[in-house]
Amino acid sequence: MNTSLRLLQFRPRSVAEIRTKLEKISSDQNIINQVITRLRDTKFLDDQKFAEWVIESRSRSRPRGKRLLLQELKSKGIEISTLNSQLSTLNEQDLAQSAILKKQKSWSKLPATSYKLKAIRYLQARGFPWSVIEQVVKKGYNEQDVS
Repeated sequence: MNTSLRLLQFRPRSVAEIRTKLEKISSDQNIINQVITRLRDTKFLDDQKFAEWVIESRSRSRPRGKRLLLQELKSKGIEISTLNSQLSTLNEQDLAQSAILKKQKSWSKLPATSYKLKAIRYLQARGFPWSVIEQVVKKGYNEQDVS
């Protein structure tokens, strides 16, 4: 229990993350299940709130597309049914725009073709779909259309 609380002290975690950490310490599944049940009952563990926290955190600091967020949350053990409601509220257009804004200053002196290639690669790596990338890149180069 102390190990779990120490882990939760730094940031929220999913049930799967806590289970993995506890399995490294003890092989007794009964104790691990009791600890997880107790953490859920005291509201220290909640996959729904964890997913909300990750989506909000990533959207604020390092914007990503739904595809990449889904992949990250699945790797942390969150079920798809938990994610669909939260991911449906994301506006990928705004997220892509805010991601590009962070790079806008350093790319502002580039020629249009170089800017376009860099922006496309950057947004693709962030998990945005082509339809969103195309719209954001067209607006991006010094607020002019880039063809």
